[in-house]
Amino acid sequence: MVDALEVALIALKAVSFLLASLTALVWGFSVALRKKLSDILLHWEKPHFGVWTAGFFLGGLALLSAGMVSYAFAIKYHAQPEVTQLWRTLSLLFFGLVILLGVLYAGLRYQFVQPLSERGFYQIYFDWGRFAWEVELIPWEKVYDYFTQSDGVLVTFTLLLRDRRKLVFSVPQHLREVVERVVDFSTDKYGLLHMYGKRIARSRE
Repeated sequence: MVDALEVALIALKAVSFLLASLTALVWGFSVALRKKLSDILLHWEKPHFGVWTAGFFLGGLALLSAGMVSYAFAIKYHAQPEVTQLWRTLSLLFFGLVILLGVLYAGLRYQFVQPLSERGFYQIYFDWGRFAWEVELIPWEKVYDYFTQSDGVLVTFTLLLRDRRKLVFSVPQHLREVVERVVDFSTDKYGLLHMYGKRIARSRE
């Protein structure tokens, strides 16, 4: 049993190191992404992040259960100090992995948000060639109209741009009214500026 526990301990330490490295990398990406965003009015998690949330929850639950089972075995074999110590170490590593998984989730979560800014709509995508998050700010003055389509718990917004592009994003149903107000206010404000700006330019000519 001791040999098997020692092998398991080495494997678990390797997993902990890899997870810690991944967590540091993810948080590095999150900090870099945060620096590219400003004047955020509203943000929400992108719908497909729910799959990640379920996966992290199940993984954390499994690690927590493994830690509790390891601690139970440490109590069971209290008469064998060497075995007890190995089980306790395994238990601590499992609980540590739960914490690491939570920190990783928090860092990853920030990379799956859709922000709306005072200046416009942020289009965020990952550039695998540069291995970095790229951010494009679509100013509100480039949006001349939009329409929505409801699909159960989600609402799909389609922004129509003056350069004939379309931007599509999904919003949770409970945020629909708030997002509509932000888009309506911003597009109306810049629409007026766009219209009167052209009139002023023509009058000067």
